[in-house]
Amino acid sequence: MKALRLILLILLVLSVLILVPAGYITAEAEIIEIPLEAKAKELPEPRKSGYKSDWEYEDPSISVKIEQGRMFDSYYMVARVKIANATQIRSAIAGTYRNDEEEPVTSLAKAYKPVIAINGDYFKGHRNIGFVCKQGKVYCQQCNRTEDKSGLRYDILLIDSEGDMHILPQATNADIDAFEGTIVNGFTFGPGLVIDGEKQTGFKNMNNGAGVAAQRMCIAQVGKLEYLLICCSGPDNPNSTGLTLEQFAELVYSFEGVQNAYNLDGGGSATMVFKQGGKYQKINQFGLGRVRTAGDIIYFSTAYVP
Repeated sequence: MKALRLILLILLVLSVLILVPAGYITAEAEIIEIPLEAKAKELPEPRKSGYKSDWEYEDPSISVKIEQGRMFDSYYMVARVKIANATQIRSAIAGTYRNDEEEPVTSLAKAYKPVIAINGDYFKGHRNIGFVCKQGKVYCQQCNRTEDKSGLRYDILLIDSEGDMHILPQATNADIDAFEGTIVNGFTFGPGLVIDGEKQTGFKNMNNGAGVAAQRMCIAQVGKLEYLLICCSGPDNPNSTGLTLEQFAELVYSFEGVQNAYNLDGGGSATMVFKQGGKYQKINQFGLGRVRTAGDIIYFSTAYVP
């Protein structure tokens, strides 16, 4: 009887191998391109097995490694991110463009299930100035307008459909119109800290406390689909003084291969979120546990799905 059962089992396995395509059996998962307009509930979730530690995640579509250091008498944190395709670098807003709704960055991350997320440009603080584009939808193109009598315009960050970062210094509407790529996300804050491999200097105060030692956040590109997320501690953090924009640009430029780097909303809003202990946590606390609300986030999704 046992021999008969064994024979039947072998025949069953052979029939499955014949009837089901081989690729269907061997492929446990695949890397997808995430639709531009995908809603939060439609986004892939990071795998538990991808978390190598509280500071590292890796699956076939994305790797994130987080490091800490110290410069200018302040602590800093850098996340090295590498993705498989450009649809994995994304942005999201709290509520709608026109309302004043904000959410803690940790709450926005919990909704969109990224591998890692940071605060954005706080576009809700200057809704009718600059260029605002989220996941291919343009909400504002008023680059010629300025917030004061200085006549200074914002540096604009564009992220295109190839995942490449482009910084337009003192951008005008004409500069946006002349851009030849497909814009997926656009941000108004700045300034550009590194542009086309050149470290910038002589920063003017554009609601960014240029000469103030503060907590800061930036996003940088170091290669094709490779990025750095860099934040520093501020004077409210223990054993830190904070960095001026000149110092922050020097810190960012010290990382090898930085092609373009763009300053984002800083101060208490500077927030980097990663999953630790199974929960999305603000990891750049530097001794402080407060989590500020924000109007938007930049985040990186996994694209590895069953």
